[in-house]
Amino acid sequence: MSDDQPLLTERRGETDGILWITLNRPEKLNALTFPLLRELRDILFDARFDRSVRCIVITGAGRGFCAGMDFSGAANPDPDPKPEGLTPQMQDIEGYRLNFRHETETYIALRRMEVPILASVNGPCVGAGFDLASHCDLAVVSTAARFQVAYVKRGLYPDLGGFWSLPRVLGWRKAMEMMMTGRFMSAEEAHEAGFSNYLVEPEELESKTMALALELEAGPPIGQKVGKLLAIRTAHMDFDTAMQWSESVIPLVGLSQDAVEGREAFREKREAKFRGF
Repeated sequence: MSDDQPLLTERRGETDGILWITLNRPEKLNALTFPLLRELRDILFDARFDRSVRCIVITGAGRGFCAGMDFSGAANPDPDPKPEGLTPQMQDIEGYRLNFRHETETYIALRRMEVPILASVNGPCVGAGFDLASHCDLAVVSTAARFQVAYVKRGLYPDLGGFWSLPRVLGWRKAMEMMMTGRFMSAEEAHEAGFSNYLVEPEELESKTMALALELEAGPPIGQKVGKLLAIRTAHMDFDTAMQWSESVIPLVGLSQDAVEGREAFREKREAKFRGF
């Protein structure tokens, strides 16, 4: 594996409904670059309109999940030309903001995905990589993994949304500890804090991830998507308002053919076969 293909994608599962995405810069612990992020953004954008995609798995090649952003010049050239008249002594604030958008738009695309997203964390998960994993809906984690909010060690903060996701995933106090100290957290500690659904030995990671992905693939896509939408959109609503949202969308789910299939399968004491309509 090499930088020639910084991202690898394949379709897996009983119906090819699992989109398996591998960050493929193992010699750099899969550190992110602008070209890689643009490619990932395009993949996610296309997947959002592909109803055959039933779930997404994100993992890393080699011994790491993702070591954050790669800021070395050769790997991560400035994607936008400097404006005329800008000298090296000047601070290009607008250029900084627009360059950052190459990163944020990818993470926004990830959060916009309606299907379940599963992080398969095989090793070090640091900085922007920790943010990436925290934005996924589920996680299977290897005991070889370690986690760090590396930003604070460089005078920064988890700017790719970790400030938003980590308190929700880890709980306020643990997230604040990680965000304020930048210390490493073991896989066992992360699991205890609620970061992962399953903690497994390294040799079991892919099989456990695949087993969970197959469960997601077999589920009812409309019900899964609406459930995820409501969980996100009603998180800060009062209960009455949240239930009004549920009243509004229940016909979309309850009158679907998948709901009919679910009821018939229950009566017939068999596994339902959901098709997403």
